[in-house]
Amino acid sequence: MNMNTFRSLLTGLFLLLAASLQAAPPPLDRIISVSIQNERLGSALNIISRAGNFTFSYNSALINENTLVSVRASNAAVRSVLTQLFRGTVTYKSRGNHVILLRADLPGEEPKSFILDGYILDRQTGSRIAQASIYEKTTLASTVSNPYGYYRLKIPAEQASVKLEVRKKYYYGESVTVNGRRSQSVDIRLAASPLKEAPSRTMTVRMVADTVRPLVATPPVSVTVATDTTMTTRVTDWERTKEDLRRSKEEFMDWLLTKKQAIHEANLSGDTLYRDFQVSLVPFVGTNHTLSGRVINRYSFNILAGYSLGVSALELGGFLNVVQGNVTGLQLSGFSNIVAGNTSGVQAAGFVNVNRLNNFGVQAAGFGNAVGGSVEGVQAAGFFNYVAQNANRGIQAAGFMNVVGQDAQALQAAGFINVVKNRVQGLQIAGFGNVVGQEMRGWQIAGFLNAVGGHLHGNQISGFLNVAGTVTGGRQIGLINVAKDSEKAPIGLLSFVRDGYLRLEASTDEVNAGNLTLKTGHRKFYNILTIGTNFNRPGYTNLSLGYGLGRAFDFGRGWMLNTDLIGLYHFPRDRRYDDGHTHIRLIPAIERRLAKGIYLAAGPTFNAFFTTRSTDKPTTRIDVPLFDTQFTSRNNRWDGWIGFQGAVRIGL
Repeated sequence: MNMNTFRSLLTGLFLLLAASLQAAPPPLDRIISVSIQNERLGSALNIISRAGNFTFSYNSALINENTLVSVRASNAAVRSVLTQLFRGTVTYKSRGNHVILLRADLPGEEPKSFILDGYILDRQTGSRIAQASIYEKTTLASTVSNPYGYYRLKIPAEQASVKLEVRKKYYYGESVTVNGRRSQSVDIRLAASPLKEAPSRTMTVRMVADTVRPLVATPPVSVTVATDTTMTTRVTDWERTKEDLRRSKEEFMDWLLTKKQAIHEANLSGDTLYRDFQVSLVPFVGTNHTLSGRVINRYSFNILAGYSLGVSALELGGFLNVVQGNVTGLQLSGFSNIVAGNTSGVQAAGFVNVNRLNNFGVQAAGFGNAVGGSVEGVQAAGFFNYVAQNANRGIQAAGFMNVVGQDAQALQAAGFINVVKNRVQGLQIAGFGNVVGQEMRGWQIAGFLNAVGGHLHGNQISGFLNVAGTVTGGRQIGLINVAKDSEKAPIGLLSFVRDGYLRLEASTDEVNAGNLTLKTGHRKFYNILTIGTNFNRPGYTNLSLGYGLGRAFDFGRGWMLNTDLIGLYHFPRDRRYDDGHTHIRLIPAIERRLAKGIYLAAGPTFNAFFTTRSTDKPTTRIDVPLFDTQFTSRNNRWDGWIGFQGAVRIGL
């Protein structure tokens, strides 16, 4: 055998030995069968130790080995055999493969507490049940059975009566009354429930003392969901956000819960306890102990952090409040409030509030508020507010952003942006922009952008751009306005209404041989962009640019009257002698439809021309002088005349 083979064999033997030692139960939980009749106590202990393959350790001065004893047990735990043997006169504990025997308290002493212990067993099979929850509902003393079904619970001696509550997932709950305020062993058997009943079985616990209201159990509701394998579901970004919020909550709760508390949460999902008052340092270190996750408190005070099933009046937390049910009343925290259910009242945190379901009332946070359901009330945050469903009849105010996953019926005010996925009824104000996915009923006011994906029944006012589908009952006011259709004329530098007024025009007049003009917006108010030239013809101005406003009057039967007011700038041919000139003209023109989308227009032009030098007015083909005024103090000059314009238009 070479050295590598020897090392591999040695390693395998070591691992096998370690696994066998790890799998072996502690001495007190080992199963033995003994039959001892009138044997000396020392001999009886030897028989028991050989049967369980362990050794005893004790002070012979405390135990009389010559005492005759009798005990009979079949497939019983060593702990149960010793209890039967000593009858409470000796206590015992295991360490390694040894059982240490100690003297029990003398009967004359008044103990401050007593011990209840035993095994949790399956009623049908007799097998021991691990990870069962055992608690006393008045003192909230609780424990969890170990991997061998053993439990040990310390109860205050002043407790008048003791009733143990035992819960285990997929088993029916048991309530066991214990007589006598003394240490004793109590084995408890549970009946298994069918798997199909377990998820819907509700096991509520009504507190006899310290209960603030009656509890009405809600009957389980069965819902059948039909699955269509041919249907595919499109997961939207909003749904992903809600799922991320839910997952983050669950991961946070997993981090928060100890192993023992996680077992209680699984076993006691149907149990609800009530307390008028609780104080905790951190979760599970307080007056509600490890059952804090199953207790609804009226008043809750958490020095650093707390965890409970619910709050019905007031909760104060120095750093963090965590509630897996509902909160009613006032909840204050230095850092954060996290609620898995609904919140009704006032919720305030130095940093963030997170609600998995709905919020009714006021939420205020230094950084942000996040709600997985709907909000009805006020949200105020230094940075953001997020609502996964609806924001109803309230106010959202944030230093940076408000986001609503479905509909909003509220006032939204944000330093940067408001975003609503579906519909808004109310007022949106933002420093940068407001965005609504489907319908807006009300006002949008923004420094840069307002956008509505569908119907706008109201007004948009922005510093730069307004975008909407159909606009009714209001108008768009901004530098640029874009809409599919608009009941009223948008007001701005440029407006584009797809079903509104849009003309591309080629024209000639007394000043320019050719002009190309775009008229866009609404028939009652449209914008005009124009460029004109004389194609470098000597003696005439060469290039001009213009912007104007106009209105069209529809007479029917293909006839229309346009009234356009345009400001033109004529670029100079030589800047050494000419600075360029300002030209204002009013053009009333009659338009006649020749064919679908093709129009012919003509009319007079009324002109006013201003120059800062002694330059004459531009050369014209034909005009009727109106006035010729010169301001000699600054060599400024005004000229006026009547001209003409003829145009061909294309309706876009």
